[in-house]
Amino acid sequence: MNNTTLLKQKIAAYIDELSPALSKLSRAIHEEPELAFEEIKASRLLCDFLSGYGFSCQLGIANLPTAFIAAYPPDKTSRPTIAFLAEYDALPKIGHACGHNLIAAAGIAAAIGLSKFFDESWGRILVIGTPAEEGGGGKIKLVDAGIFNDLDAALMFHPDSATQIVKQSLAMVSLTACFYGKPAHAAAAPYEGRNALDGVILGFNNISALRQQIRSSARIHGIITHGGDTPNIIPEFAAAKFMVRSLDAVYLEELVQRVENCLKAAALASGTHLELKRSLLTYAPFKPDYRLAQLYRNNLESLGVAEDTASELENIGSSDIGNVSQIIPTLHAAVAVCSADLSINTSEFAEAAGSQEAQMRMLCAAKALAFTGLDLFIRK
Repeated sequence: MNNTTLLKQKIAAYIDELSPALSKLSRAIHEEPELAFEEIKASRLLCDFLSGYGFSCQLGIANLPTAFIAAYPPDKTSRPTIAFLAEYDALPKIGHACGHNLIAAAGIAAAIGLSKFFDESWGRILVIGTPAEEGGGGKIKLVDAGIFNDLDAALMFHPDSATQIVKQSLAMVSLTACFYGKPAHAAAAPYEGRNALDGVILGFNNISALRQQIRSSARIHGIITHGGDTPNIIPEFAAAKFMVRSLDAVYLEELVQRVENCLKAAALASGTHLELKRSLLTYAPFKPDYRLAQLYRNNLESLGVAEDTASELENIGSSDIGNVSQIIPTLHAAVAVCSADLSINTSEFAEAAGSQEAQMRMLCAAKALAFTGLDLFIRK
């Protein structure tokens, strides 16, 4: 048995020792879900936990009150520096339906497990707390603030109903379309009105026609957020929100322009005025690092977890981890924490994310993260 294998066994045993505390940590976050940029309790809980194991913690980095950096050894700036990422925000109404409580606990478990047997000559371990993954783009703000500039790799796992080591994500832009018309009595004098809701509906119809001519790896979807106040008055205001996604960042910009043209044409046809607002943040596509992926795959298999057979282009969405992957090698592996018939972002998955089964599978994912970090430090 070589030294690396022996170290991995010790790390795994130590994480097992910590499992009651780690499960308690995960469940505490799960039971009090907090939305994007409002993760006050979760971020403090995580920082306090890490501080108790010798990490120095700085909460409120990059002008984000719920973002943090925890370092081991404390107050050191040596390289290589490898970061385990934590997410801890929840979704409106359905709580931790994306399992971010498990992501947070796994990142903390991996970092602490590795730190227990860490040789300071190897470099430095970080845990970076990244708020607001669910639509807030917290990692994008951290990237823009330079938080990832001096890192050599970023590692995290994402809970899922299938294990898939390399899973792509799409570049994404959000658009808000506000149509302004003229109100009128819908029965007595409809000819005096300009129907803002017609503008929204025509915009949806135009986009539906556009979908036939877009790449299979692109997506356009949206909702009507305001459609009027009462059926007998022609709506003077209506609004919709859209997400435009693509695996190719250049094609995304082309597609956004075409969607905007669909909405402009709808305004022209309905005789309404259109105001378009684009999100300030653009989610980048995920850039896989296949070396990291293979290391994690090997480590997960050593723990008895096999990868499910699936294409890396199946079941993909968007995440701000894509922006991190554009500047440093990044691991974002999906590991099954529940049965295959559950889908993430559902109330059923939220319930599963708090289960004992999910806690055990999270610990397995965390061990593989710690092992992968060890591989990177020893093979640097």
